[in-house]
Amino acid sequence: MIRLPRRAVRYALPVALPVAALFVSAAPASADAPVADLDCTITVTSDFHPGLTSQLQHIAVIPHGLTSVADCTGTIDGEPVTGPGAFLVNDVLLASCTEATGFGTFVLRIPTASGIRTVTGQTTFATPSGGGGVVHSGDLTGTATVISVVGDCLNTPITSATSVLAVHVT
Repeated sequence: MIRLPRRAVRYALPVALPVAALFVSAAPASADAPVADLDCTITVTSDFHPGLTSQLQHIAVIPHGLTSVADCTGTIDGEPVTGPGAFLVNDVLLASCTEATGFGTFVLRIPTASGIRTVTGQTTFATPSGGGGVVHSGDLTGTATVISVVGDCLNTPITSATSVLAVHVT
């Protein structure tokens, strides 16, 4: 067995770390997230668990997969969008029938001139005081308007809703 002097081992590590850092910082540009500049109208149907009631509570928004339709104009990595895409959102919120705040992640898969592109991101949202829909901020900014629900909140919890998002995706 060959033993190195302690001094050689002690100095080998600090020399190796700066060299390794050079290789880590040289990651290829293709590993970067796509650059999106999109204006979209997205129709999303999701289920709520537990259902929305008049009581403020934590709610999980259950998506139906990449089944929501996203009609977008704009570009991804400079390539123009060529048709409608598919959208999925996963939200967690603190909500009642009259107010909501929360956080979500989304996936947008959409055709461009150079093929199908996938954009992912995060959004936070809240209902403004006085009503008027839901306001999104983050990688997806804009508003959402609820157009239909299952349940009435007073007698039966709201367990599903369809919303139309008018948003900008970056």
